[in-house]
Amino acid sequence: MKSNTKLLPRQPVLLLSYADAHLQCFGEKNIDIHLARVPASFSIAAEQIAEDVAELLLPRRFRNLYRADRLRAVGNTRPLRPSTLADAQWTREFITSLNAMASTREEVVQWTC
Repeated sequence: MKSNTKLLPRQPVLLLSYADAHLQCFGEKNIDIHLARVPASFSIAAEQIAEDVAELLLPRRFRNLYRADRLRAVGNTRPLRPSTLADAQWTREFITSLNAMASTREEVVQWTC
C-alpha cells in the first residue's frame, strides 16, 4: 500500500563557524533557522538538566525537531589556522604523488620456481 505523503525536497543549509565563536547560517528563504545554546554543565547529572532547560527555552515550533531521529550533523569548532590548511594541502599533494608513482610500472619482476 502506497503512502499519500510526499517527501519534501532536501534543502541545503550552510553553517559557518568563526574562530571568535561568531556563527553564520545560509539557506534558501523558505528555511527557518533557530540557534540555541545549552547551558554549561559540569557533571554528567547536570548535563541532562541542561538539555532539558535548553529544550524548554526553544520556541514551540522548533521543539519537535529536538529528537534523535532529526539529528543531521554534529561537530565542534576550534580556530582553523592557516598552518593546518597548508599541512592538509601538502599531505594531499604528497598522497597524489605517491598514487601517481604506484600507477606507473617501469619494471615488472617475475619469479619462477
